[in-house]
Amino acid sequence: MEIEKLIDEGYETNEYRNKQRLYIGASGIGNACLATVAFGFRGFPETPPAPKLRRIFRDGNRIESDVVKDLRQAGVHLLENDPMSGKQWEFTAQGGHVIGHADGLIEEDESTILLEIKSMNDARWKKCKKEGVKYSDRHYWAQVQLMMGMAKISKTVFVFYNKNTSEYNSEVVEADEIEYASLMAKAEAIMSGDVEKIAYNNDDWRCRGCFQRESCWEGRTPEPSQRSCANARAEKDGSWSCSKGCHGTCKDWMAWAPKDRQAVV
Repeated sequence: MEIEKLIDEGYETNEYRNKQRLYIGASGIGNACLATVAFGFRGFPETPPAPKLRRIFRDGNRIESDVVKDLRQAGVHLLENDPMSGKQWEFTAQGGHVIGHADGLIEEDESTILLEIKSMNDARWKKCKKEGVKYSDRHYWAQVQLMMGMAKISKTVFVFYNKNTSEYNSEVVEADEIEYASLMAKAEAIMSGDVEKIAYNNDDWRCRGCFQRESCWEGRTPEPSQRSCANARAEKDGSWSCSKGCHGTCKDWMAWAPKDRQAVV
């Protein structure tokens, strides 16, 4: 009996349930490939992650809950959820096309600080401790910068947990207005659909594990809708417009696709 094989098969026989995010998320805006973010924003189907990766996601959620408990035990005044909604803190921009969810808010000396929690393996944790999140994990740095800009909060406490040793470290990240403006420009490019693939072909290492690989390189398409149509673009008020004049229902639907990677001359 190969227990490990049976466990993996159990994941594969149970449908992967992941609610699709039909918005540009703060956790994704730092992705070097804007095309993959745009595919998700426009409702293209994702390739389900492998069982091992699904367990990594599961463990990350569990660790995050444990970190919150440790912070409370330490006497940190933490607001994990928005008391008005009872749900996770949410910040938006561009009429709701751009959304960020915070792990919590910390109240300290009459000021409000954003909380972001990440769990890392030993090598990544040591790199982050040595270099700081801005240089070790640009993806995470972009995430907190976008959220701070939308929330109009000037600081984030970035808490990172070592999954190998159970060690903690933290860093205070200051808001960077220039970076926020740059990230919003990326969001607007995604909204307009004017983005290109990160690679020239599907052999690129950055494409191998991408959840949108099938949509990007193999022509997989979603159900026809205005959101997924090449003629549509997202507007800053939260609506969608069509260059063909359609309203709600597409009369001349064509699957959206990013531009091919342009060679540098």
